[in-house]
Amino acid sequence: MTRARVVVAGALALIALTGLACSRSKPRARATTSSSSTTTTVPVPTVKTEQLTGGTTTPYAYDYTVEYPQLNGMADDNMQRTINADLTKAASEFVGDFVAVVTENPPPTTTSFPSTTTTDAPPSASSTTTSLPANRTHLEGKSETTLLDVRAASFRLQANGFLSGAAHGFTRFRTLTYDLTTGRRLGLGDLFRSGVDYLGWLSHESLVQLQARPDIYDPQTGPAGLTPTEEHFNHFVLTPAGLDIVFDEYQVGPYAIGTPHVTFPYAQLRPLLATPSPLDGR
Repeated sequence: MTRARVVVAGALALIALTGLACSRSKPRARATTSSSSTTTTVPVPTVKTEQLTGGTTTPYAYDYTVEYPQLNGMADDNMQRTINADLTKAASEFVGDFVAVVTENPPPTTTSFPSTTTTDAPPSASSTTTSLPANRTHLEGKSETTLLDVRAASFRLQANGFLSGAAHGFTRFRTLTYDLTTGRRLGLGDLFRSGVDYLGWLSHESLVQLQARPDIYDPQTGPAGLTPTEEHFNHFVLTPAGLDIVFDEYQVGPYAIGTPHVTFPYAQLRPLLATPSPLDGR
């Protein structure tokens, strides 16, 4: 009788363990299925910086080094290629504009520095300009990633140039912002609701900000450079904090004030912003 009870108890224990194992395995299977069917993990892209470098000693002596960003790790390869081509084009336009200016205003010919060729390389790889004279004709471009997440990417390219014999250098900007859910490059107007006078609003609010900075604001030239046109506000980028706009040299004051910025927090912009958009929830 005792032996029979032991056998029965063992059988019941085996059944209980089997049932427990089944009850534990089923939720895992459902969770995996549920997760795979309802949740898609979108990778956050990364940015690498490449360069265009080059120059010549004849017939015009000049050199340039222009950085530009390239996205990596996007889920959509075609979208990534399209955006990267656009970013490369922006850097190439810097170079093209610079060479055109040099051609129109040729600097002295010199053989005091080596010529370079157009290459793509990480920033630390280029050392061709380290021993060159400071007053040479040259262009140096820097790249800044101001916002990057799964929904949007925003970049500011800044080129600082100098023409030999000039009184001072010059600075140029190109800004590029993308909706990474569609691959579309965004213009300033795309950020705002249809029908909103965003240019009038930006003109007024920019004037308010600059007037509060008497060290840089020039009442003689400032208002003219802030009239509500796309051209006056086209150097915009997105940041984690808001919308940042930089003005060209001489746009809102003399050369000495440089290139001032104005910034608008998302909380201030929210009533004006388009929705749905990559700015939702910021």
